[in-house]
Amino acid sequence: MGTYGDFSADGLEYVIRTPHTPRDWFNYFWNPTYLACASQHMNGSSLYQSEAGVVTNLFGKQDMREDPRWIYIRDNDTGEFWSAGFLPCHTVHDEYECRHGLGYTVLTTKKNGIRVSFRVFVPRNWSGEVWTLQLTNESRRARNISLFSVANIMLDGVNMPYGYVGGLDAWFIKDENMLFFRNRTYTVVNERYRAFLYSDTKVNRWDVSKDIFLGKYRSYQRPETVERGKLANSVASAEYLVGAVQHDFSLPAGKNKEIHLVLGIVMDHAEAKRMVRALADRRKIEAEFEAMKKENVRRLGDLTLETPDTHFNRLFSVWLKHQLYLMADWARFYFKGFRDTCQDAAGMSVVNPARALAMLKKALANQRSDGFAPRAFRVPSMDVASAGRHYADQPSWISHATDAIIRETGDLSILDEVVPYSDGGEGTIWEHNLRAMEFLWNDRGADGLSLVHFGDWNDLMDKVGKKGKGQGIWMSCALARVLKLVGQMARWRGDEQTAQLCEKRHAELSQAILTHGWDGDWFIYSINDEGMRIGTKRAKEPKVFINPQSWALLSGVIDAKKYDAICRKVEPIVDTPVGPVHSWPPCTKYDPGIGQFTGTPPGFFTNGNVYCHAACFKIAADFDAGRKEKAFDTMMRVLPSEEKSEPYAHSSGYVGPTALRMKKHVSDDCWRTGSVGWHFLNCTERLLGFRRTLEGFRLQPLIPRRWRTVRYVRPFRGTLFDITVRRGKQFGIVVDGTPIAGDLIEVPKEGHGKKTVRIVCTVAEK
Repeated sequence: MGTYGDFSADGLEYVIRTPHTPRDWFNYFWNPTYLACASQHMNGSSLYQSEAGVVTNLFGKQDMREDPRWIYIRDNDTGEFWSAGFLPCHTVHDEYECRHGLGYTVLTTKKNGIRVSFRVFVPRNWSGEVWTLQLTNESRRARNISLFSVANIMLDGVNMPYGYVGGLDAWFIKDENMLFFRNRTYTVVNERYRAFLYSDTKVNRWDVSKDIFLGKYRSYQRPETVERGKLANSVASAEYLVGAVQHDFSLPAGKNKEIHLVLGIVMDHAEAKRMVRALADRRKIEAEFEAMKKENVRRLGDLTLETPDTHFNRLFSVWLKHQLYLMADWARFYFKGFRDTCQDAAGMSVVNPARALAMLKKALANQRSDGFAPRAFRVPSMDVASAGRHYADQPSWISHATDAIIRETGDLSILDEVVPYSDGGEGTIWEHNLRAMEFLWNDRGADGLSLVHFGDWNDLMDKVGKKGKGQGIWMSCALARVLKLVGQMARWRGDEQTAQLCEKRHAELSQAILTHGWDGDWFIYSINDEGMRIGTKRAKEPKVFINPQSWALLSGVIDAKKYDAICRKVEPIVDTPVGPVHSWPPCTKYDPGIGQFTGTPPGFFTNGNVYCHAACFKIAADFDAGRKEKAFDTMMRVLPSEEKSEPYAHSSGYVGPTALRMKKHVSDDCWRTGSVGWHFLNCTERLLGFRRTLEGFRLQPLIPRRWRTVRYVRPFRGTLFDITVRRGKQFGIVVDGTPIAGDLIEVPKEGHGKKTVRIVCTVAEK
């Protein structure tokens, strides 16, 4: 059991037993158009985003999550009031519990004999959220209570001009029991910039003016209106907004009171009324809540793990799958990155191959007919990492996703499905792959290495190739892997000419990488426009990057022996208690020949922090090189745990050892990461050894010495494979009681016709 909480028995909830976790532990709930989060205090953020990219923040923002949802309880006989959670009043409760579930959070506290339950969830088909509040009088006398439910309404977005507050107004619609909010700023007047708050119980009083609600010089910790027990029934115009409603009631001993609130982002008042009709009362709300819960559990699928590590099992059987769906639906929240979508699709292929294929097609529809792919799409409302600029790695991820989906399904006809190009025309998925490969092959520099342009996977290396000359070693390894994957797919299709072309190019490119990228002990990262070598041991900073080393192995440029020799040099430099840093030492001064990477504070993002995505690349390479103990050790260091971050959701990275921070090795950014997809591939393909092939799968487990036995259920092509891996004197596989030769289990794309196949795999003691 953890210090602050633990998973429920079924793993579907994380139960937090104290509000005083090392940092806010957030949970996310969402549907295709609305995304919200809440911590163990119920603070968080929420936003709407259209498919066109228009963003509306209802309350809070990704980096501003202090003041969205507050519940105050006031004892009108004594005048004492407190908050449902520790925040905002810093209330010390007699009892406290917060349950983060799949798509909902429930906060339950008790103080002064009043038990409060506060539940938040997002309905499946509406852009908003539902609050359910239940107060139970556990004292021995009747209580005269006022309940204040408060939302800090923002109605801003990424396309707001300075002074946008002048376009805001709000009022109460008495006969509909609804607060209504508008933003009529000229940039969004025709967008979804209206919102509402509806109560299924008669509202006694209300406020929409934030200044009036809080009072002069007040904060949410002690609002003047709550202190006096009477909201002001304010209206608001050209000022900051709040959605506050007051419910007054007498609560007999042993009785409870339940109130439902619906908040939504809408186009107009008519849409608000439609949403209210759909969620108008307890019966409709509970039906929607149960349907949402059922859907979130259903889509987890049947992949389950039983290892000696219960926390590991909960992560991979439940929570990381749930997080992978968040990445599938929302990518990195304010935009959909091309590389992000492709990598998430590769991971999703293990959980839901049909969804993975849809994600790949969505990305391919944003690829140009010449093979170029943009940094991001769904971005007209903001400039995300200069989304239209040439970030060289984007097309390289197409084959990564395509290969994963083909291996999962065994269905080569997928390659013949047609997807449009963003600039007109259309092509099969296979043609999209070929055009990406040709674009990358033709986009090379003087040394035969890939050009970098405005950056590669490391977005912040934005000045390395701005003149069109800078070349990347990692980027060249990425191209080498494309050639490897496309060549394999060509051979599956019987296209020997393309397969041989890929092999020829791979050999040529590998030689260029070895000639121009080798630094004596490891590979450099890149060579900028002026010929400066970045990531060389002769430099003051940075001397080494981990990605070129791992990708040289993953791409087949080097073999396991050479990779192991590199790691023996690099690991003493880069390893930390929470995994390897991306680069070392971090840059301490800006270099215009490298770019924003050098202007990032040391220990953050990719400049000397543990960037989990890069760590996952290294885990993959370590497994593939036969370094299973090191791979597993790094995996466990990188996976979430309560001393680093939310223990149920993966982080983007951990603060590096040289950061100007009092706390090192902790996360600032949880949930948004490409690490999850890679972790699924690393866990299922490498650790558990379920190596997918066109013909079926090979069983090649790489479990650590500390695990004597492992059992997992792996759905694959219509059959559940119930697999037990155990230690013994020699390797052997028994399928449904019959020993087989070798490690290949053939599974046609149509499946076995069996619902379950049981396999026992014995791995030799080492």
